[in-house]
Amino acid sequence: MRAKLTVATAMGVGLALSLSACGGSSGGGKSSSASGSGSKSSSASNGATSSLPPSAYTKAAYSSVKQGGTLTGEISQLPANYNNYQANGLLGDTQTIQNPITPAGGGFNFNPDGSYKINPDYIESAKIVTSSPTKIEVKLNPKGVWSDGKPITYMDEVNNWKALNNTNKKYEAATTSGWDQITAVTKGSSNYDYTVTFKTAYSDWVGYVYPALPSTVTDTPTNFNTTWATKQYPTNGPFVISKIDASAQVITETPNPRWWGRKPKLDKIVWRVIDQSSIGQSFVNKELDVVDTQANADVIKQASGRTDATLEKSGGLNWTQLTMNDSKPPFNDVNVRKAVAFGIDRTTFAKVVQKGLTVPPQTQGNGILMPGQKGYVDNFGNAYPYSTSKAEALLKQSGYTKGSDGYYAKNGQTLGFAILVPSGTPTNAQRAQLIQTFLKKIGIKVTLNTVPTAKYFSDYIQVGNYQASSFTWQGGLLPVSSSEPIYYPADGGSNYSKITGPNQGKLWAKALGDLNPTSRLKDIDAIDKDLTSYVAIIPLATSPLIWGVKKGIVNYGPTQFETIDWTQVGYSS
Repeated sequence: MRAKLTVATAMGVGLALSLSACGGSSGGGKSSSASGSGSKSSSASNGATSSLPPSAYTKAAYSSVKQGGTLTGEISQLPANYNNYQANGLLGDTQTIQNPITPAGGGFNFNPDGSYKINPDYIESAKIVTSSPTKIEVKLNPKGVWSDGKPITYMDEVNNWKALNNTNKKYEAATTSGWDQITAVTKGSSNYDYTVTFKTAYSDWVGYVYPALPSTVTDTPTNFNTTWATKQYPTNGPFVISKIDASAQVITETPNPRWWGRKPKLDKIVWRVIDQSSIGQSFVNKELDVVDTQANADVIKQASGRTDATLEKSGGLNWTQLTMNDSKPPFNDVNVRKAVAFGIDRTTFAKVVQKGLTVPPQTQGNGILMPGQKGYVDNFGNAYPYSTSKAEALLKQSGYTKGSDGYYAKNGQTLGFAILVPSGTPTNAQRAQLIQTFLKKIGIKVTLNTVPTAKYFSDYIQVGNYQASSFTWQGGLLPVSSSEPIYYPADGGSNYSKITGPNQGKLWAKALGDLNPTSRLKDIDAIDKDLTSYVAIIPLATSPLIWGVKKGIVNYGPTQFETIDWTQVGYSS
């Protein structure tokens, strides 16, 4: 199960939280470079080297793609809310479904190397008027309309800003980061021109100057929170959702009759709800054309057995971690959090969960940047190398004593906690069991609490009804504005640890206002060191993107940063 939060959810450049494996994305394809060079790239988005290309699919010119055909993919569940900016809509599956029907890059297209350019289907120009405070003058493509026929105008940007800037608490937003830095959206000479003004210098402005949602979603809290819980709001991509079959758990998308850009090649896109434990077999049975293996070795092995398909691999952004409800015992004691950090052998953890992936295992040691991104430092690994002795010393420091049963206790209560596990997700269960084994060695009793997958986020994680859980976050192109909601503020819609550090507000503000790329990396490092100091969460491992893809599919594949152009996704002639 995948989830996207931010800058958007629509841009796919922010965070993602996922129930399933140590890996995942939206894509799939043949093993030529997405850049069109015919060879795999070894360059990450910022120039740092990587063993895998940033994108992996067969690139084909639009004119050479066959007209027609159906592409069938998988999701883990139907959306809890089709508005994926609403707190309950924070599912990666929702973003997967919406990628063909909304501009995944907002008003911009992102390249494999992480650079971006204006997407002329949506924006004619976006100019920096002043740097501090940052002011962006935007001119929309006047041909743009929502799928209900209403034009896309400056009022959509105004209403997006008002709904997501955290001034009206009735809007149950998954994140307000970025939008809360805007002070004004001013109309220009027409309904398609406007200027977005930020409070200060704001380097991540690109994520917030195009309206991700129509006014029919953002004009009132009711529309934002509940109106679109079970149906898709009007969208503005080359496809639209033409049918939601809740009984069969299938969503069908067809070309948008009001689309003003070039005609999409596919006749139909189908998303089927399939349990993670069955996706490999479903792919082998040819029920799917593309499968995200979730970097699961068993699924990879199954998928590789399909003779009319290939396995494709690119660098990934997904990283697993242990989130603790730090507002409640036992995790409201920082020494317990630090003991758990020292008590998990992250290197062994990565080797076990990534066994059989045919790529080197990789731990995650940063709460903001990914391995391979410029500025990445393994701050967590440096601060908390595996040490049972240090872990137990911290527990003793907090007044715990070890009993004859091998577990620590205080005031007659055994030190322990339950890890929340969504049903039908073996990778989650595996992570929980590994943590259980590691922590037993330092005298902490861990149990597993399995709950229905469909209720995992809405009934447990979102409302803080849990002690600990291990899901997957996803890094992205705008790591500061998209990572901030995980850690700050404490009552933010995506801060599932429920606490924050006293310095976090100032540190995030400094990084977001720093337009100098060199000093900004120092700002990011300062934030991460602070997160590490109070163990906001425990980063564990990162993984590649590995997909099974039916032969003949072109212009669609696993990507770290690149925006997929859904008008040219299809089958080779």
